[in-house]
Amino acid sequence: MRRTDPVQRVVAALSSSVRTMRGPVPRAGDVNVLDFADLFARPAESADAADGAADELTTELLRAWWTEAVRIDRFDAGADRRGGLLVNGPIDGSIGGIVHGAEEPAELSAALGGGAYFRGPPDLAETEARALSRYLTDLKLRHEARDRTQGAILPGTRVVIGHGLGGLIAYEALCALGDGASVTLVSLGAALCGPEQIFGRLEPAPRNEQGHWPAAVRRWFNVVAHSDPTAMIAPQLTARFGPGIEDEVVEIKSSSGDIQPYLLDRVVGRALATGLAR
Repeated sequence: MRRTDPVQRVVAALSSSVRTMRGPVPRAGDVNVLDFADLFARPAESADAADGAADELTTELLRAWWTEAVRIDRFDAGADRRGGLLVNGPIDGSIGGIVHGAEEPAELSAALGGGAYFRGPPDLAETEARALSRYLTDLKLRHEARDRTQGAILPGTRVVIGHGLGGLIAYEALCALGDGASVTLVSLGAALCGPEQIFGRLEPAPRNEQGHWPAAVRRWFNVVAHSDPTAMIAPQLTARFGPGIEDEVVEIKSSSGDIQPYLLDRVVGRALATGLAR
């Protein structure tokens, strides 16, 4: 949803990780970094009802992220409250530290900014939640992002990496490809590991509480940072998609939108080397 890292920086991180695991090192020309910033920059073309659904979903996502953030993070003690939320832990037995009934997106976002993952502008968490909500409710944008991803998966593609919302887009694109490819999927802090509101809106939709395994995926590595409140809600995707996924929780300092800590981790390096070596 934002401008991606330069290809050279991504390739450097990939190469470092794979080299550490003694795998085949990719060249710059072998790596395609997708950018969806232009799609999210356009005004939404959805109807008012869909806009209302996106707003409601944004709030639900922020509530879920806040509850998880309080469980796994330490918040700054400098400011006790932001927008009616306690940012250094729950009080009076309240779940997630929510006080005074403050559940507006701006307030939840500001509170999340007191943690390490969403450190930065107070609207950072809200921006991320709105982008994810828009993807899930704006059919035109969703299909365009998915089509762009499918177009980048060539017959010789070996590994598809998806980070955050990109993990969700990659998953749906691979599902739509059917058996038109055979790749290793590496999902990093993927939105697929988020709250039930995301899982229930997947395309194709889960059946009997079981997600669809993309026919194009021969092997799936799912890696989640222990500090990521958006993905630690359901870090073990095996529970949602069945056996065969190699789930790992790694202790790295992740932050919103930054793929570098993941790419430089040895667990991710092993997954990439495995996929590239076939």
